[in-house]
Amino acid sequence: MSRIHFIVSETDKIGYQSQARLEGKSLGAWLREAAEEKLAAGRPTGRFSVDEFRAFNRRCDAAEAGRKEPDWPDQKRLIAESRVRGLEIT
Repeated sequence: MSRIHFIVSETDKIGYQSQARLEGKSLGAWLREAAEEKLAAGRPTGRFSVDEFRAFNRRCDAAEAGRKEPDWPDQKRLIAESRVRGLEIT
């Protein structure tokens, strides 16, 4: 098991201890629970359902509607040209 030390004001410490005591917990248990709640709140809530995934794909398709993909030979030429320009010393 590891230890974590952090600095808090005396006022905050007293507040934490008071709340922990009200909840019938030690300060350490109360702090661990608070940290775990914060960590859990930041985790992804779950997976997409099939319907959510399909809706996402429809939104992506709608956003791209009417847009033409670039011509691949033109893209390859632009990439090659940018590589050469990037090598030029000014």
